[in-house]
Amino acid sequence: MKKSIAVLLALIIAFSLASTAFAANLPASYNAVEKGYVTSVKKQGDFGACAAFSVVSCLESDYIMQGYGTKDDTDFSEAYLYWFSANSGWSDKNSGYFGDGRIYNDDVVFQVGLNDLDIFASLKTDSGIAYDRDFPYSPYLSRFMGHYSDIERVSSGCNVRIKDVVEFNVDDRASIKQWVLDHGGVSVMFYSNQYYHGDNGTVANNKLQLISNHAVAIVGWDDDFTPEGKFSNLVMNGKKGAWLCKNSWGPEWGDGGYFWLPYSDPTIDAAIGVSVYVTDDCESKYSYNGYPVFYLGSEVSDKAANLFTANQTGSITHTAFYVYPGTEITVSIYKDAGDGNPESGGALATFTGKYDHEGYYTEKLSSPVPVEKGEKFWVVGQYSTKAPLELMSQYSHDEPGQTYVWLDGEWIETGDDPTAGNCPLDALITAGSHTYGDTRHKDPTCDTVGYDMQTCVDCGRVVRTDVPAKGHSFGEWQENGKIGSATLYTRKCSECGNIDLMCKDKNGNIISVEQATEDLSSDNSPAGFFARLSDGFNSFFMTLRALVTTFYLRFISLFIPSYF
Repeated sequence: MKKSIAVLLALIIAFSLASTAFAANLPASYNAVEKGYVTSVKKQGDFGACAAFSVVSCLESDYIMQGYGTKDDTDFSEAYLYWFSANSGWSDKNSGYFGDGRIYNDDVVFQVGLNDLDIFASLKTDSGIAYDRDFPYSPYLSRFMGHYSDIERVSSGCNVRIKDVVEFNVDDRASIKQWVLDHGGVSVMFYSNQYYHGDNGTVANNKLQLISNHAVAIVGWDDDFTPEGKFSNLVMNGKKGAWLCKNSWGPEWGDGGYFWLPYSDPTIDAAIGVSVYVTDDCESKYSYNGYPVFYLGSEVSDKAANLFTANQTGSITHTAFYVYPGTEITVSIYKDAGDGNPESGGALATFTGKYDHEGYYTEKLSSPVPVEKGEKFWVVGQYSTKAPLELMSQYSHDEPGQTYVWLDGEWIETGDDPTAGNCPLDALITAGSHTYGDTRHKDPTCDTVGYDMQTCVDCGRVVRTDVPAKGHSFGEWQENGKIGSATLYTRKCSECGNIDLMCKDKNGNIISVEQATEDLSSDNSPAGFFARLSDGFNSFFMTLRALVTTFYLRFISLFIPSYF
């Protein structure tokens, strides 16, 4: 996965301050995998989707730790998250989805290599996440992924939403550890090259690199960790300790798909945590900040406001906002009086909080504020520091009548200022009961489930009832040749045409086709001889191919760093 652009790095460095360490006593070692909070290791294959895998792993762990599922039945879609983080065709600037993804040609989306900040910028919009069963990931064939429509974004059948997105100073190990204890994982980037990976999944300190190119999920740590075998000099200056990380290169890599990343690796950056919540309510987010919320820098005032128009009748129940480290914020809700003053008539609900870490937070208001469809309302933020405003980009709304800042004793529209964008001050409206549209039906097949699905016309929530697979309707077994001394039988499904295989040895016992093939290779008959000869040639050419490939990779790595 390619490194984020220099501007993004500069902004992160400029505004990321050292976070206050947690005072709680932390254990010297911890393993969320052993606790049952981490889902199985996945494989990203040929695509630069590591950030989607690290982020989804963290989402799944937080979901599990809150009691919504287990490590065996929780599986969110990396393909869905990656696609909508890299490609969004949403054109309605009044929608909370507008601008929530970079815009790439559809054919190259899975080749571009996003970073975890790209992923989190997309997550903070109203889209939430989807199940892998609905948007499965294909490690090697991109044609089986993507080309999802915007309607699929809001009707994914999953009511899991993002609550908080928190960025940690990478040197603040106490805060990262506390988040792993509380939420199960932290997504982190570092520089990865296959020749820096040693025994048992250890990774050498990469002293010659100053960038990061790969995202993984921190799922534990060991303060006393010291590697053995290859890369036993992994820890610099006699220091000990490493993060236990979950990779996305399959369980056959490293130590079952996991590895140890030393605390002292100088390429570690962009440590980010995420938490989720599950809602059955008819809920919609009102926001003017699409991709990327992390392009922040225009600080012109300590007070800002956004004006929204309710698209449904309901109650404003929560606010969401972006703050810098150490910021105290008070968010207030006002009804629009039509005089251009966001604070007319007195606050109807408030929230006040202080945050040690930079990030995007969702909080419940002091009381719900009823609104009617078509009614305008203000979300006003008072900051202890200057308010974060989104920088100008093709993804920013930045239109008159949306965002205002307090300057020299009056409210000024940022839509008239080419140097400023919108302020990340959002609201969530709960509309009570859902209003469902027509039922969409998909028939089951022999081996895939069907469903009946209804989508709420107000918030896009989906109610789905699965229809079980029908199962195959096989005919009688028919003898269909020999494999050595074994007899091969086949039968065909009358519904879908699927062919089922069975083998019986010379004594009539059922064996697998693989076992019959192995028996043939050890057989002294002419057929067995030719089978062994064929196996020998295959083994020779596979070995030769592996040697050539290894030589090529080692040669080319001298000039081109590894990005996946």
